[in-house]
Amino acid sequence: MSEQESRAGHRPGASVGDPAGGRAEQAPGARRDRDRDPGLAGDLARAFAGPGGTPAGRARPGPDDEPLLDRAEALNLAAAPDAEISGAGFGEPPFGSARRLPGAPRPAGPAPSVAEAAPGPGTPGTGAVGADGADHSAVQLPPSPAMVCDAGGVVVHTNAALRRLAGSADPTGMRLPQLLVGPDSDARLVRADRRLARVKVVRWNQPGDRTVVLLTPFPDAAPAPSDEAPALDLERATRSGTWTFDLQAGTLTRSEGLVELYRALGVRPDGPDGPIEGEQVERVCRMLRRGPDAAPEPTTAHSSEIRPQGGAVLSCRTRIDRTPGGAPLRLIGTVQDVSDRRRAESRAQRSGQRFADLVATITTGVAMLDGRGRIVDANPALCQLLDADLETLRGVPARSLSAEPQSDLRGGLPDWLRDPSHPEPTYRIESLPLLRADGTRVDCEVVVNAAPSDDGRPFWLLVVTDVGERRRAADVLREADTVDPLTRLPNRAGLLELADRLLAGPDAARVAVVCGDVDDFARVNTGLGHDAGDTLLVELAGRLQRELPYHCTAGRLSADEFAVVCADVDEVGGPQALAAVVAGLLRGDVTVAGRPVTLTASVGVAGRDAAVAGPQADARGPRGDDLLRSAEVAVREAKQRGRGTVAVAERGAVAPARRQLELEAELRAAIEGDALRLEYQPVVAPDGTVLSAEALLRWSHPVHGEVSPGEFLPVAQRGGLQRDLDLWVLRTAATEAATWPRAGQAVGVAVNLAGLLPADPSFLADVTAIVEGAGLPWNQLVLELVETSLVALPRPALDAMSELVRRGVRFAVDDFGTGYSSLARLKELPAQTVKVDRAFVTGVGTDPADFALARAVVEVARAMGRKTVAEGVETAEQFHVLRGLGVDAFQGWLFARSLRPDDLHRVLRGGGLPTPATSATPADGTPGVW
Repeated sequence: MSEQESRAGHRPGASVGDPAGGRAEQAPGARRDRDRDPGLAGDLARAFAGPGGTPAGRARPGPDDEPLLDRAEALNLAAAPDAEISGAGFGEPPFGSARRLPGAPRPAGPAPSVAEAAPGPGTPGTGAVGADGADHSAVQLPPSPAMVCDAGGVVVHTNAALRRLAGSADPTGMRLPQLLVGPDSDARLVRADRRLARVKVVRWNQPGDRTVVLLTPFPDAAPAPSDEAPALDLERATRSGTWTFDLQAGTLTRSEGLVELYRALGVRPDGPDGPIEGEQVERVCRMLRRGPDAAPEPTTAHSSEIRPQGGAVLSCRTRIDRTPGGAPLRLIGTVQDVSDRRRAESRAQRSGQRFADLVATITTGVAMLDGRGRIVDANPALCQLLDADLETLRGVPARSLSAEPQSDLRGGLPDWLRDPSHPEPTYRIESLPLLRADGTRVDCEVVVNAAPSDDGRPFWLLVVTDVGERRRAADVLREADTVDPLTRLPNRAGLLELADRLLAGPDAARVAVVCGDVDDFARVNTGLGHDAGDTLLVELAGRLQRELPYHCTAGRLSADEFAVVCADVDEVGGPQALAAVVAGLLRGDVTVAGRPVTLTASVGVAGRDAAVAGPQADARGPRGDDLLRSAEVAVREAKQRGRGTVAVAERGAVAPARRQLELEAELRAAIEGDALRLEYQPVVAPDGTVLSAEALLRWSHPVHGEVSPGEFLPVAQRGGLQRDLDLWVLRTAATEAATWPRAGQAVGVAVNLAGLLPADPSFLADVTAIVEGAGLPWNQLVLELVETSLVALPRPALDAMSELVRRGVRFAVDDFGTGYSSLARLKELPAQTVKVDRAFVTGVGTDPADFALARAVVEVARAMGRKTVAEGVETAEQFHVLRGLGVDAFQGWLFARSLRPDDLHRVLRGGGLPTPATSATPADGTPGVW
């Protein structure tokens, strides 16, 4: 037996020397595995029940994993039970590296279990109760190192001197072959730290088949120098280590190098789920259990990787050590730190993937040719250019790509491929006609780079650009002044000329026009400069020119607006499909000035049926300008839906835009001609007292009749008329409110502002001039502002509001809770009233969420000293719930609809309006009955 095996403490077949120091004899009770109790298989199965390694992400053994091994049938081990090793009771790391896996079996025979070997009462740490139940502590031991063993060779009692010599560990419950190695006259004691102490052994047989073993240390009893130093140095140099799992004893032994490796990496080898190597042991044992067909050959190693917490990667190769008869004896694993190698491989893989992704995103064709001039790889752009998939292109010789005969075929290579030894290995071919898969030709510009590959053979890299369509378009449009000077695409005039020609032909019904507007293109010019913006536009134009379907012609209408005229929209799948193609070409990442820019585009498409002939159209029907305007209207509709969306123009799509322009002009005239009017909706207290009235704008059109605010207010917003409307409403409301009858408290007039805002430099001066000119008391004016207009107000705006509040004006926050303001902003604003939006009022009596939101708004306003007004109150139930929440005032159809000035005068003279608090509630609670 080698000293290394002695230290490991697990050499199979180890025997105990006789008292006289003669030849070793087999311990009593030895028998073959096939004669053992089959219950050992279940013990061994439990030894592997818990996975090793890190706790996270490890599968637990299934029912079919028990038992993992059956010693009598699967392993057929012939080792004697006294040769088995148990690590139980012999200290914990760092005393030694031998570890028993959780639940590992103990040897069969009369050996005591851990429970039986536990210290008895009065003899702490001695474990003096044997397998036969006798108390062995009665045996008097001398002061020198000594111990008592039972008939099975199991240590049942020790003294303090022995425990000190063994390394401050209690070996009770272990077998002598685990402690003593060699003849009794010159033996070695295996200490808990795996070092050997030289001792002389004397044995005395005692009654009851007990044996007292006395150890006499030699003068040089210090642990013998390790013969593992070279191996340890090698393990340190290679950042590796080994472990051994004894299949008989179920113990795991680690080399010192492996222990140091774990420590250096900060790996906890023994966690709550067992040793880190347990998963590998479990996997190999599961294969052994399946039989010889599934188990690896003796010379075959099972490899896996362990990835503990902390980012380290450990490679583990496990081989099976077998008996001369072929039965599995132990598992031997080699663990090596391959973290740096795996990181390098990962970096190389990512680098290669980035290069592949870069080539794949290039909009020009790229191909790689091997030494025989055959295509080995190509990017999607080249596949699209040649109308062939990658698998079809691979292996195609370069000479087959040429559309013209080659005069000099050097070994099958075309004449336009130079040898890498040429003085100019990188060169440009201005025009090279290539064959597409369908037999058509495409004129290309090809840049070639010739270089030797790793094996010394030639290697060519081709960059292919389709220049045929570009040249043909330039030749046709150059003399007509219909080309965009930046992108070299047809401009608006060129596209309209083409569209008119197609609409006048026999296939006019299949003509379609697509408009695409790049979303927020101004940020590129602002952030990167106009030169970068021009570069981006040229790149987008190139995409459209190269990749649009057949029958389609691209053009540039304005700065960032492109258009496509399609001669046969049915050929490309219909208007929606064509618009999707254009949107895809205008979308994606483009590198400009060294920076990636992500683009989206809003796209609209219009067919012939979607355009209504303009006023000047003749009998031929719609012209190109009609289709183009319809497509542009669809683009605006797409932008309203969100970035990167597509819209299809419907019949009469231009009519709303024309209506918008007409209404804008008529509304401007109505403001200037004082042709608008105001109505008022009262705001009442719970008892019906009218506290104020909100001015509501109305427009009676001389031709179209009543125009709803929902129609003309958006027109005013888009036409820039909101401020003019606010000034008119404020002036008219102040003038009329100054004439309202007073019955005690003055009734305020509320004016909702959308264009005249506190941030306007002339806000304070305009309000002052109107109020003083109308003779309205300051405390009778209430200015309502939606919360979105109060976000991030500058200090001058807040000062203007504070000055008006000082004079007596009250401010109200309208539609609170539906915008973007915060509670902190509400706290800073000089507003006295918060209006609860109708969105919360509608379901306040039935929807718990609306009830909670309304209550929150009321409580926040009350905490900040603000009054609350509930908008859109229509039922008595809403009134009672809101009143219970503490709402101060109410507005809605339950009390009154909007009133003309004369009707409001009558209400004010009458003293107020009835409310559910002052009248009986109708059974149905319908509005308008109070």
